[in-house]
Amino acid sequence: MKSVAVRAWLLDTHALLWALYADRRLSPAAKRHIDGELPVYYATVSFWEIALKRGGKGFDFEIEDDWDIVIPRALEEAGIIRLDLEARDCRRMEDLPLHHRDPFDRMLAAQALRRRFGIVSRDTCFDGYGVVRGW
Repeated sequence: MKSVAVRAWLLDTHALLWALYADRRLSPAAKRHIDGELPVYYATVSFWEIALKRGGKGFDFEIEDDWDIVIPRALEEAGIIRLDLEARDCRRMEDLPLHHRDPFDRMLAAQALRRRFGIVSRDTCFDGYGVVRGW
């Protein structure tokens, strides 16, 4: 795969949580990207993913009941920039191949591709979209 320069890094939801809570599962390379020179963003759709998955079987992470206050505040204090969902992101997602059906990952891929961002994620699904993945 050809090397592509990225303008910034977008955190996948698990990377966002692991970075904020200093979880050992965050890879050394991911830490370097987060602490590096390029801007780091989080997508507001990650909050939707947290809300939907928090009560389910697949969410294996303990966070505060008032996470909706604590996490945005911690992200702001860490200098991580909010990336809101735009209609053009939804339109870009519509064009993505359906090889991966998770709507949150697909939206993050669309947002990253539109802006030439890389994604900090351990999830290899992003590779199939041509998104630069830092892990």
